[in-house]
This record gives sequence, structure tokens and C-alpha cells, in this order.
Amino acid sequence: MMRSLLLAGIGLGFCLSIHAQIPDSSLQQSAQFKLPPAQQAARQVKNLEKKLRLTPDQVLQLQVILINRDVAMDSARNNPSGNHRTEAHTRRGIMQQADRQIDAMLTDDQKALYQQWKQQQKEQAKRRRRLNTSTPPQP
Repeated sequence: MMRSLLLAGIGLGFCLSIHAQIPDSSLQQSAQFKLPPAQQAARQVKNLEKKLRLTPDQVLQLQVILINRDVAMDSARNNPSGNHRTEAHTRRGIMQQADRQIDAMLTDDQKALYQQWKQQQKEQAKRRRRLNTSTPPQP
């Protein structure tokens, strides 16, 4: 237990130090991704902690997984290759890897709740996309 907490703390510190080196202008360039990766992960951890009734050890593991995922996604967004298929494949791979890591740390009951939560997130994203495409841009 103590060893996993230490490893989680080291991983969290490493991710935060990497993020601290990213210039502020790169974060401001992408208006749709306003929160830095560490804050995105913190918000999602808080949400999932309530929904899945996570233990303190699971919360630490989830923080490390989500920060690593969000840093990788931020890096992929800020360093486009020019090939949209390759970029989409890279982002999908990052998300799938994080999903497998999350599944590995959850109990069976929590896995079911997590799958429900993911489905709700997909539905909300579809609704947001429909609203964004149906609303004409404002001058």
C-alpha cells in the first residue's frame, strides 16, 4: 500500500512537472480545451470518485492514469502531424490504454457503473455536437 502511494505520488509529480514546462500561450491557442491536463484529470477524478465509490488507493491510481492520459492527449493536440487519420488513431489509442488501466483497477460492481458513466458521457457529447452544429455561428 505504501509503495503504491509512493509510486502514485512520484508519477503525479512527474506529470505535473512536465505540464509546468508547457508555455501558457500553447494552452491559450486551443480555446476548446481551456483546462490544463492536471485540472481536467482532477475534475474527472472528483466526479468518478463519487459515482464509483472509489477507495483512497483507487483515487490515487485513477489520478495518475488520468493525468498521464490528459498530458498525452494535450501533447497530441498541440503537436499535430497533419494527417487527421493518424492523429485520430493516436488519440483513440491513448484513450483505450487509459480505459484498460482504469478497468484493471476497478471491482466488478465499479466496472458496471463505469460503463454506464461512459455511455452517459457519449450521449452528452452527441447532444453537444448536435447543438453546436445546429446553432449558426455568431458574427
